Amino acid sequence: MFQRGLTLFRLLGIPIQLDLSLLLILPLLAFLIGSNLPIYLELFGLPQDPSLLQGPWPFLLGLLAALGLFFSVLLHELGHALTARRFGIETKRITLWLLGGVAQMERIPQEPKKELWVALAGPGVSFALALFFRMARVETGALGFLTHYLALVNLMLGLFNLLPALPLDGGRVYRALLAFRKPYLQATRQALALSQAVAWALGLFGLVVFNPFLVLIAFFVYMASRAEVEATLLAQALSGLKVKDLMTPEPLVIPPSLPVQEVLSLALVHKVSGFPVVEEGRVLGVVGLEGLEGANPLAPVAHYLKEPLVLSPEEDALTALERMAEQGYARALVMAEDRLVGILSKTDLLRAFQVRMLGRPSP
Repeated sequence: MFQRGLTLFRLLGIPIQLDLSLLLILPLLAFLIGSNLPIYLELFGLPQDPSLLQGPWPFLLGLLAALGLFFSVLLHELGHALTARRFGIETKRITLWLLGGVAQMERIPQEPKKELWVALAGPGVSFALALFFRMARVETGALGFLTHYLALVNLMLGLFNLLPALPLDGGRVYRALLAFRKPYLQATRQALALSQAVAWALGLFGLVVFNPFLVLIAFFVYMASRAEVEATLLAQALSGLKVKDLMTPEPLVIPPSLPVQEVLSLALVHKVSGFPVVEEGRVLGVVGLEGLEGANPLAPVAHYLKEPLVLSPEEDALTALERMAEQGYARALVMAEDRLVGILSKTDLLRAFQVRMLGRPSP
C-alpha cells in the first residue's frame, strides 16, 4: 500500500510522501469548505463578513483550511512515529492520502504497553492542537475562521481516531488493553470482531444519512482490519526464522545462452518457477516464468533477465518478505560473500506460514 507516493521532504529523518489520491480530494475539499463558508461562520458565531464571501476568498479560505487539516494529520502521524522511535521502532514513511495519513512503521509493537503509548500519541497530538487553536482563536476575519475551523477538526480527528476499530488508534488501544491479560493473537482476533462491527455500523449510518465519505471510511476500516490480523498472523508465524531457514539451498542455475523453450522444460521437470542466471560463477540476474510470457521460444534467456533482489542468509524472514513485497519480487537470491547460496520464493514463505499455523515444528 502507498508504494507510488511522491516524496515531498524528510521531517526528523522520516520521508513524507504524498499519495496521488490527495491531489484529487484536496481541491474538492477546498471547494466544499469554501461553498459552505457562511454555514461555518454561523456555526462558529463569527460575523458574516462580506469581504470573505466574495471573489476568490471562499475558495482560498477553503484551500487554506484543507491544507491545515492535512498538516494536522501529518502532525498526528508524526506523534505516532516519534513515540515509536522512543521504543526503538523506526518509521519508513508517512503518507498523506485520500482518507488522512498513514505512518508505516518497521513493525507494530506487540508489547501491550508500547502499543498503547504509540496508539495514544496521535490523538494526544490532535487534542493538543485543538487546545492550541482554541486558545489562539480570534473572533473576526479570515484568521478567525481558520483558528475556529482547525480547533474543531483537530478535536474531531482525535475523537474519530479513538473509535475502537483497527487500524484506527482506538482499535490499537483496545487490542493493547486486551493483550495485558490475553495472548496477543487472541487479543487481535477479538479486536477484529469489534472492528468489523464498527465498520458495519459506520457503513449503515453513512447510507442512512447519504454520506458516501462515511461509507468509504467504513469500507477502509473493514478491509484494513482484516489486513491487520493477517499481518499479525504472518509476523507471529515467521517470528524467529531467518532466510537461511527457508531458502532452497544450492538452487539450479542456468547459463544466459539457454533458449527460453529449454528453460520452460527445466521448470516443468524440476517444478520450479524461477532460476538464477549464472555465467562463469558470476550471477547475472534472475528469470521467472512470469517474465517469459510471450517470449520467443528460441531466444536466449539473457534477453529476459531481471535484476535480482539480494538477501543475506542471516536476514529475518519477515523482513525479507516485506522487501520482496515492497519491490515487487516473487523470489530473491541469497548471497554470502558474493557467492550464491540459495534462492527464496514467496512459496517458501507461504509454506512456513502454513506449517507454523498448523502448530507443527518450524523448518
